[in-house]
Amino acid sequence: MIELRNVTLKYGEKLILDKVSLTVRNNTIKAVLGPSGVGKSTIIKLMLGLIKPNSGQVLVDGVDITPMKEAELYPIRRKMGIVFQGNALFDSMTISQNFSFFLRENLRLPEEEIERRVMEQIRFAGLEGYEEQLPESLSGGMRKRVAIGRALIFNPGTILFDEPTAGLDPVSSKKILNLIADLRKNSNLGAVFVTHIIDDVFAIADETAVLYQGKIIFDDLTGKLHESDHPFICSILSDKILEL
Repeated sequence: MIELRNVTLKYGEKLILDKVSLTVRNNTIKAVLGPSGVGKSTIIKLMLGLIKPNSGQVLVDGVDITPMKEAELYPIRRKMGIVFQGNALFDSMTISQNFSFFLRENLRLPEEEIERRVMEQIRFAGLEGYEEQLPESLSGGMRKRVAIGRALIFNPGTILFDEPTAGLDPVSSKKILNLIADLRKNSNLGAVFVTHIIDDVFAIADETAVLYQGKIIFDDLTGKLHESDHPFICSILSDKILEL
């Protein structure tokens, strides 16, 4: 569904991505693993068309989005849900209102359909009983589940996660990873998640791309990470480092 072809991106004189190619397949959970600050979140922004590469192409369903104007990108973005690292919830709105806001703003749906979709995502996220709570009253893991449910409200084909378990305790992290895994199992959704946590990759990712010094140094089935002879990958695996 999503493909980067020979994408190069610079911020001023600083090279962030150097001829990066990456494919995200349908019904697949793909991890982009790398150290903090290496440009993983930048890849998500490129997939959404929020930033443009200096060269190369970003394709969604075979269509190059790099030359598109903002108005043209709206239907493309509708195909993807995004869960930001900081969740980006509306603090002054209840959980139900956070879910329903974009439906009311962007789709002309009957109120009954809006309520049905909201309740569907509340149940999926395990948030029954919290519908009228404000985000500040919830734990970090619950706020993340609200963000995931809101990303699903438009019925996208792929969900993009930016460091989905960063800052969460182990129990909350496991719940979030299970929720991501359930997306594919129950809804046949694809998912991309960028992370620096190796345990998360081995827990749920079908395929993994490793981003290091601006280049993709590995892109294959997650289990094949153990077969890589790249010094960086060998070092993090042999030292049993859980976080890069």
